[in-house]
Amino acid sequence: PLFDENNNLNETVGIKKIREYVWFTETRIPTPALPEGEGATTEKVYLGTHNDTAYYFIYEKDNLTTLDYDSLAQYVQQKAERYIIYADNCLLPETFMRDKNIEFKKIPRDITRF
Repeated sequence: PLFDENNNLNETVGIKKIREYVWFTETRIPTPALPEGEGATTEKVYLGTHNDTAYYFIYEKDNLTTLDYDSLAQYVQQKAERYIIYADNCLLPETFMRDKNIEFKKIPRDITRF
């Protein structure tokens, strides 16, 4: 299962499966070819773009991830009308996110469960 008994991500399923699940729950379409291995840092978090919305999953096993100005500059390279970004925490002001069409989703709380 993707979630353990405490509703945390079950990291034993692997990051690829977690990314595929998040993409599907957001878009309801099959997963595009996602980068594997030691690719560029942006490719490790960028899930793809669908209907002019870019999806990012900022996640590191055993580490807390934060959406802030630094991570935004480091990871978000794809131009889109809207951005949905998953991370453990968010330090960006709500007004900034609203102005830039960024929606933050907290890991694991905001990952849709089937």
